[in-house]
Amino acid sequence: MSGFREVLLKTETREYPIYVGRGIINYLPKFMDGFKNSRKCAVITNKVVNSLYGEFVEELLSSSGYVVHVVEVPDGEECKTLRVVERVYDELVDLRFDRYSTVVALGGGSVGDLSGFIAATYMRGINYVQVPTTLLAQVDASIGGKAAINLPKGKNLVGVFYHPQLVLVDVDFLKTHDVRDFRSGLAEVVKYGVIMDREFFNYLVENRSKLLDVSSDELTYAILKCCQLKAMVVGEDEFDRKGIRAILNYGHTVGHAVEAYSNFTLRHGEAVAIGMCYEAKISAALKLAEESVVDTVCSVLSGLGLPTHIPVDVNTTKLVELMRRDKKSVGGKIAMVLLRDIGNSFLVSDVPEEVVVEVVRGW
Repeated sequence: MSGFREVLLKTETREYPIYVGRGIINYLPKFMDGFKNSRKCAVITNKVVNSLYGEFVEELLSSSGYVVHVVEVPDGEECKTLRVVERVYDELVDLRFDRYSTVVALGGGSVGDLSGFIAATYMRGINYVQVPTTLLAQVDASIGGKAAINLPKGKNLVGVFYHPQLVLVDVDFLKTHDVRDFRSGLAEVVKYGVIMDREFFNYLVENRSKLLDVSSDELTYAILKCCQLKAMVVGEDEFDRKGIRAILNYGHTVGHAVEAYSNFTLRHGEAVAIGMCYEAKISAALKLAEESVVDTVCSVLSGLGLPTHIPVDVNTTKLVELMRRDKKSVGGKIAMVLLRDIGNSFLVSDVPEEVVVEVVRGW
């Protein structure tokens, strides 16, 4: 087989491949043949992705001897609820799924989160495969074994660490990607350069216009590089206990709060882009980074068509309370990833609330 690159994600407990290329969805049955399975699989997807690729993937697997059931779930964050989880469990029971059956997550980050959670908990854990169809999922959400669902009081509050058997990143899926969602995903691409790789960040700046072309080699390279960087971080800190993996949450303390505050009308990547700018600004306010770092981060995000400011009518008190509920927070303190420079980030477990409020209100 050719036409793809393999990234091996190796942790203390597991190792599995991430395949990156164009048109490689056709290899899915062959890749799945490589691990023990009962050849019964459920393709979990949403209405939009199902209309584009559901029938194709179903026929692809069926023609290779798999018994395939397509399970359609609500779009976006609406699928990540206990009600949806219970409904999918019921379908798997009715379909007589066993411990060697396989869940295929076909969709974006929300479908991947839901699918991973279901695979981890059904019969104490069954096979699952990530086939991300959005840019954000391809470079971030599908990699690393985190899976979670939401509660009414917060996002991703119930979850597990559970790795897939493999991740298949077919860049050609992005040709049908919604433009707004695609740009949203670019925020996570930029994030990798900002937190840990200045050279990659410079590459993104130099090729900014080419990244907006879903057919470009530059975009394929950027996706591959992000997969390599995330695999490296996860390999060093599989269960997010050493503080290394926390840097992947740069922009997310403010971002998740802004996302929830907007009742999820903002795309995740849009909220993270805003969060990246504010967390850079907080870094400067604390004299950890130069103001020029803030300008650099915000400039590249703005140039990719992403928002960089919180709406002026935001309720600061409510926003700060949402930040306190962030998974990184301990004892009600505000925790966030801050910058020393481009490519140099670290977790601060107790960011002064008055500085956060000052930046949010004044910038």
